[in-house]
Amino acid sequence: MLYNALSTLGMSRKLQSTMTRQQMELTRANEEVATGVHADVAATIGASTGRDIALRNLFDRTDEYVKTTDLLDGRMKMMDSAMTSIIASGTDLLAAASTGLGQQSPTGTSLQVRARGVLDQVVGLLNASAGNAYLFAGTALDQPPMRNVDGDKSGLRSPMQIVRDAIQSATGGAEMPKTAAETAAVIARLDDLFAVRDPATPAPAPLTDTFEGGLYTGTTSVQPGGAASPRVAGRPADSSTIAYGVQANDPMMRELLEGIYMLAAVDTSKMDVDAYPDYIKTAVDKLSSGLGNLREATAQLGVQRAQIATLAEQHKTQKSILSLQIDNLEGVDPYEASTRISQLEAQIDATSSATARIAKLHLTNYL
Repeated sequence: MLYNALSTLGMSRKLQSTMTRQQMELTRANEEVATGVHADVAATIGASTGRDIALRNLFDRTDEYVKTTDLLDGRMKMMDSAMTSIIASGTDLLAAASTGLGQQSPTGTSLQVRARGVLDQVVGLLNASAGNAYLFAGTALDQPPMRNVDGDKSGLRSPMQIVRDAIQSATGGAEMPKTAAETAAVIARLDDLFAVRDPATPAPAPLTDTFEGGLYTGTTSVQPGGAASPRVAGRPADSSTIAYGVQANDPMMRELLEGIYMLAAVDTSKMDVDAYPDYIKTAVDKLSSGLGNLREATAQLGVQRAQIATLAEQHKTQKSILSLQIDNLEGVDPYEASTRISQLEAQIDATSSATARIAKLHLTNYL
């Protein structure tokens, strides 16, 4: 007679192996319930792994565009706020200066003080930054574009001194023009000072400094050789690149600043009656023209912000759709996972009970 027998040691080891496997499966099931994702995605979805990888790559790229549009909108918002404040301050100064167009105002000293206050404010706003990037510096994002009106630690002449020296170079050394001819010469000299040119070209004599370099230290309008300098641009989508914003050396800003400096550099109440009319009119005209063009630039920035907002919404919608598609591939059904956990726990309990009973078996029980 033959007997098929299995030793208690063999049975115990087999049950221990079974329990170890069940405990590993239980750990993985609990992990899947906690994360909502299959523990081994590739093994679970098999042939759909390639599609899952492609969806994840597209999701990551879309997420980067969401971050880019948020960053662009934040910079544009701060830029818009600064430009709006410049317009408000410039408009108040324009109104005050315009009262002196008909005849010379005895309050010219207060106009000079007001102009100086507006000048400091405008320069401060043009040095606004978002994070570590200066908004109006062009592509030279790491440094403020405008030098302080009274100068800095560079040892160079201050911007105010540069302007006053330019005026005196046209008047023969006087602080302000005394005749209509001198006023015309001063205006021409200041126009030269606030003009931009090839950085490789020296300033027109007798000037030794110009706006770029003397007052402004951001990206120049043109590169050495005369080619236009690149503008700050954002790429909020695969097929969309937007050159946005304003630089502190754009024509409207230079025109606005020239008008403000004209009023801040001299006390027009002390100006000779023959020199005064053309001087004040030119300052007012430059203020008015600069502000008008700045308003247009602000409106254009608003249009660009609307474009960015539309793209941002599209990216967020696409990201949500991709997330659902990825979840359909990688996600775990919570009900099925919970049922599986209950089954595994029951199996582990049964295995434990069987192991315990085998451990109590002794040969003496059957002798």
